[in-house]
Amino acid sequence: MKIGLIIATEEEFDTLVKGFNVKPEEEKDDIYHTFLLKINEHEVYCANSGIGEIAASALTQYLITRYDVKLILNYGVVGGLKSNFKIGDCGILKSVVHYDFDISDIDPIDEATYPEIGSFEIPLTRKYIDIVKKLNPELPELICASGDKFISNKDFKNKLVKKFNADVCDMESAGIVLTALKNKVDVFSLKGVSDTASDEEYNAFVVKTCETLFKVLKSILYSL
Repeated sequence: MKIGLIIATEEEFDTLVKGFNVKPEEEKDDIYHTFLLKINEHEVYCANSGIGEIAASALTQYLITRYDVKLILNYGVVGGLKSNFKIGDCGILKSVVHYDFDISDIDPIDEATYPEIGSFEIPLTRKYIDIVKKLNPELPELICASGDKFISNKDFKNKLVKKFNADVCDMESAGIVLTALKNKVDVFSLKGVSDTASDEEYNAFVVKTCETLFKVLKSILYSL
């Protein structure tokens, strides 16, 4: 199977390169410097989107169009919103909430709700969640609030928990998931908590969280 693996930050990308002992500078074949990993019978096309929903969506579409991938896999760090998620904890996204999306002023529809979905929760592919849960039953299923904002404001953090029951937050997941779904391509996301909505924590713990996350990612890729 052809898989597109999307990473958004340099720390995530560097951990992947080091973990698989590859030299992506020798594999440059397109504008994203995509490099190929061959794992079992799978071809895994890996690239760094950069930060934000638009950048992540653009890379998702690129991998689908150019390489005809059948599964979009995303892994990376997130901010923890609820107190039960600690730095270094890993989890699976069951759904994302694009909290920046709001047409409630012109349509009788709730904030963050896409009409074609009918809910503020945008689901990821259940099949792959179930596969990974069988391999890693300890991994919790999470709701991710996603938007183009690094959240360090406690009041805003509490709003996302209260309104959407969000567990974690990031800046790419909605773009990745929405683009994959529009192309009828499966999508799965593994996330690790690098901070509890604090920029100081992020800078201190992001590399360690990436390393923890990569170990889980590697076991998943070799088990698919």
